[in-house]
Amino acid sequence: MSIRFKLIISYVLMTIIPIVLFVLFLHLLFHLFLTNVEEMQEYYQLEDEESIEAFFYEDLALITEVKQVVLANPAQLLNSSFVKTYEEKLEQRQMAILVRKGQEITNGSNLETNELVSGLPGHNLGVNQVSANHQGHIGEDDSSWLYTGVDFYFDDGDEGTVFITLDVKPVQSLITDAVPLLIAGFVLAFLLANGLITYVISRQFIRPLKKLQLSAAEIAEGNLAQETGVVQKDEIGQLALVFDEMREKLKRSEDLQEQYEENRKKLINNISHDLKTPITAIKGHVQGITDGIAKDQNKLDKYVQVIQRKATEMDRLINELLLFSKLDLNSIPFQFEKVKASDYISDIVEAARVEYGGVEVTMDLQIDAETSIWADREQLYKVFANLLANSVKFMDKDRRKMDIRVLEEHRFLKVTIIDNGKGIGEEDLPSIFDRFYRVETSRNAELGGSGIGLAIAKQIIDAHNGEMGVTSKLGKGTAIYFTVPLAP
Repeated sequence: MSIRFKLIISYVLMTIIPIVLFVLFLHLLFHLFLTNVEEMQEYYQLEDEESIEAFFYEDLALITEVKQVVLANPAQLLNSSFVKTYEEKLEQRQMAILVRKGQEITNGSNLETNELVSGLPGHNLGVNQVSANHQGHIGEDDSSWLYTGVDFYFDDGDEGTVFITLDVKPVQSLITDAVPLLIAGFVLAFLLANGLITYVISRQFIRPLKKLQLSAAEIAEGNLAQETGVVQKDEIGQLALVFDEMREKLKRSEDLQEQYEENRKKLINNISHDLKTPITAIKGHVQGITDGIAKDQNKLDKYVQVIQRKATEMDRLINELLLFSKLDLNSIPFQFEKVKASDYISDIVEAARVEYGGVEVTMDLQIDAETSIWADREQLYKVFANLLANSVKFMDKDRRKMDIRVLEEHRFLKVTIIDNGKGIGEEDLPSIFDRFYRVETSRNAELGGSGIGLAIAKQIIDAHNGEMGVTSKLGKGTAIYFTVPLAP
């Protein structure tokens, strides 16, 4: 799931959840209202829907009638029996009538406290006005009333006001207690829901980023084995995958550098070992000539031949090292061309028969006369020369034999060189193409070897996009093969 899709989901959830909570809030508010209506029906002695209509029509009609009496004959409000008649009709609705003459309550019901009575507005009727109306709310602690009033003047000129009050304690309870709690619950639920969504979504980003940070810190400390551990199918997961690939490449580069360092040490050691022997021999024979040990011409000729042979051996070793170094640095330009395989290999085999006269060399060409390969003639010849020389070097039978088999295989030419030499142990087979690797049994002064001949051959074949392999059995012989692509 992509980050963009996750953000869209979070946006949708943050839009839908408040709507759902608001609908739930309205539902609860309506439920509380219905519950409060039942309480109000009981409090105001309303038994059914007709009584509610009576509350809104009949009682309001009585209130209007009282106000009309104020305008027509205000003196009646001083008559206790007149006021009581209206009070009896309104009292069941928790309504009361108060008549104020001057600053004193002269008739009607008394409110619960004088402080609330003192909260009623004063007379506010102008000189040229017939009447003035009042509306408002007064309350104290758990008590609450709505009031409506009319200002007038009595016949004797005193200021007069009639108030009709309605006890709204149930409504006040709903407004001051239930509704605030409901709003607070709605806000809390909204904050929790959005906070949870934000936490879950941000966790999808923060946790993998922290893992990437830790992995980067480990890399900075030189620890390239620490994986990010991020497994997500989004952009951060892709970033972590690229990061791990980078870490793996750095690790491989570091391992390769360590291998190069190890190879450098081996190179120095092998060069020191391989050059020391011929140099020592040359020095010894030169010293012998200088000291006059080789007095006769025959002995002198032998000394010179040894010096020449050791110098040639040193020259060959140095050339191999230079070639290997150039191949390793990809500094040798390969000149690929179309080469007719049968003629090219036949010439090499004939030259081998001449060079290794004591070896029985046979050839089995299972290819057409026109079959061609795509190869560099000179570099591929070095592969043949190295493999043929290695086979001859390790032959230990009285009858020395070598068989060269050539065939086509999956758009490649496969060349296999089979000998009846001493063979190679199974523990050495996986390493014979490694740089500077030499089978211990061959590390002796007679056979010599730089340990890079097969590594050079492998690099040349790799440059041809081919492959090399070997099978061998101790005491029986070795079969080593390589492939090169056929020409287009």
